[in-house]
Amino acid sequence: SSHFGSSRSIFQTRVIGFALRFPASMGAPAFANGGLQVRPMFLKAGPAASSPALPSSLGTPPPPGSRGAAAEAATASGSPLGVGSFLAAASATTVCLRARRRRNGKVGKMARGQAPCRTRCLAAPDTQRFREILKLTHLGGGAGDKALSVNLDDKFYGSFAEIGAGQEVSRTFLKAGAAAGTVARSISAYDMRMSDVSYGQAKRYVTSERVQQMLTTEFDEVEKCLREVRGPECRFFAFACTLAARAYKSNRECEGWIGVTYQAEAGQPRSTITLHVRMRDPTAQQQGEAIGVLGTNLIYLVHNTSDPYIITSYLLDGLEQNVDSNSGRLEIDSIDFSGPAFPEGSWDPRLMAMRMVQLRIANGVLLEPDAVSQKYRMAVPNNLLYKRPLIVERSRFTPVTCMHEELMGACSRTLEQEADESTQRPLEILNMQIDDIIQPNESEGSDQRLTTLKRVATSELKLDGMLDLAEMKRMFKDKLTDEESDALFKGLDPQSIGSVSIDALFSLTQDGVLAEEFLDRFTMLEPLKYTVLLSSISQTHDLASYLQRYTNQKIVVAVGGGGFSIKRALFNPESYKNVSVGGMLEGLGRLFSQGGTRVFTYPNITPEGQILPASIPDGDGQPLYEFLVRTGAIVPISSSYLSPEARNWKTNLQFRLGSLEVRDLIAQGSAEWEMYMPPTVATIAKSQGWFGRLRNGETFTANVWHFLAGL
Repeated sequence: SSHFGSSRSIFQTRVIGFALRFPASMGAPAFANGGLQVRPMFLKAGPAASSPALPSSLGTPPPPGSRGAAAEAATASGSPLGVGSFLAAASATTVCLRARRRRNGKVGKMARGQAPCRTRCLAAPDTQRFREILKLTHLGGGAGDKALSVNLDDKFYGSFAEIGAGQEVSRTFLKAGAAAGTVARSISAYDMRMSDVSYGQAKRYVTSERVQQMLTTEFDEVEKCLREVRGPECRFFAFACTLAARAYKSNRECEGWIGVTYQAEAGQPRSTITLHVRMRDPTAQQQGEAIGVLGTNLIYLVHNTSDPYIITSYLLDGLEQNVDSNSGRLEIDSIDFSGPAFPEGSWDPRLMAMRMVQLRIANGVLLEPDAVSQKYRMAVPNNLLYKRPLIVERSRFTPVTCMHEELMGACSRTLEQEADESTQRPLEILNMQIDDIIQPNESEGSDQRLTTLKRVATSELKLDGMLDLAEMKRMFKDKLTDEESDALFKGLDPQSIGSVSIDALFSLTQDGVLAEEFLDRFTMLEPLKYTVLLSSISQTHDLASYLQRYTNQKIVVAVGGGGFSIKRALFNPESYKNVSVGGMLEGLGRLFSQGGTRVFTYPNITPEGQILPASIPDGDGQPLYEFLVRTGAIVPISSSYLSPEARNWKTNLQFRLGSLEVRDLIAQGSAEWEMYMPPTVATIAKSQGWFGRLRNGETFTANVWHFLAGL
């Protein structure tokens, strides 16, 4: 992997499904018909006669004896290969592939002294993702090293256009050395009129549309001016950003757009990645430095891989820590992939959002239903929430119940009676809390995750990317008990084949436990068609602070229904232990301090169907609760705003239990749970692994979830 990640790799190749044996002691390679003939075989294969047939695209295998005595002896013995043997095989394969392509007229000749093409990690359905990550040898290192590794490949060439926060990305590449191999030009049109001359008119300048204009213009310019000079093998790219950094005497939101348009392979149509970023550093200089690292990471990653999950996971490599313990210097809350490098189905916005929250790339990610595709897509909070009244219902939705829809409807009807004709309709949001399954591990950044991944990859005995139970227990005996390892292994091996993949263990595929648990929960939400805020924000006052960044309108936090206890939700001193020094009083003060956030409480419905006022906290919390009700911070919902079905004891059976009670019914094996869930959701739930684990008593401990989240 050190060779594949080096800056002087020799070739661009796709060898999938077999390994190559080619002893380093064979001497000078032999050529036939203009191309080197290479015989593919498995690393631990026996005699050459038992080796797999050579693909026709590589030509006819050389006759015995033509490769040299040392090579024939090594092949016949089936002896293990050293690093030199593998590298010789890989280099030889490239010569063969390139020669074959030249004969077919697909590749032009290399000029004398021209730098060779760099190896790329191309995503394939049968590729083990963890191996693709380990090929990215500069992860965990500095931005300068990553920039230099890109600069040394003169077949990846493009322009840099940066507006706001300096020109730190191009500066990183220019300072790294060998910049002439990568940088076609660097431009910064700060003046709006000059920007319009270069990229066309714009109503607003820090927008997705503007960064797309910049990317298109820059890429087209490079393609038009340099294609004939650089040749067909050169992959062009354009990097652009438009940012509103910290300004002199201004307290505006520090955010912006970053993107890259590039060719994943030579001759391929362009692909594009765009992302929205928030800058959290206190000065413009620090913000520029952070953007420099992010932009360098983005270019380094697209230079080496076209796997959207790998790209997203390591965008903040080297930036995880600073500012405070909850979030880093930058926050990326939306990302989009398009073009031939990312065909339909290559990435799932829902799963990508989970990964972003898990890795602390974002505190929260908004997902909205697309009316055309009927699927969920990421939305930018600055756009979707801007000056909108909001109703937010918080839950883990395990499972979704009829009460969730009823609570949202009652809050909406209550808020509507306060509105006038000029007020926008409130946006209804389900805040899906996933802190129980992906609680971010504060001590683990990308370098620690890489260290763990390398340790596991080099410790598994069969070198096939799979672990048996004994291996998993041995590797993680300091983190999991034997009982927890047994339960986790069973969850990762539902077919009982006796092994689990490293990709699944590290949540790099959709069949990993974290991904499956999350997607099961989210799929139950989809029939409701609400906007979903995915977050690990555990405190209600932190949620209010998050939403107040984007809107100055009313914010309603919806609570109650079923067996809800407002004491447990808002007046439990134990839940405020992590709130600096003020505890519960500080937390409630921060929740209501701006005056725009209120809590609407739904009345309780007894098991007999009787409607009672929401429970009131006892003890010291009671006077505080009564004060907040008098001042309008807490608003008990009147029974007149309940749906007709909920008001009538003869028809409100489905509203009498909440998620916790329904979950208990499922775990107990009761058949009554279905009556408390919307029929469509109940049908979905029964087909899920989440339901099966709960029904069979195979749920994981909190320690197992925390362990998985830290990988």
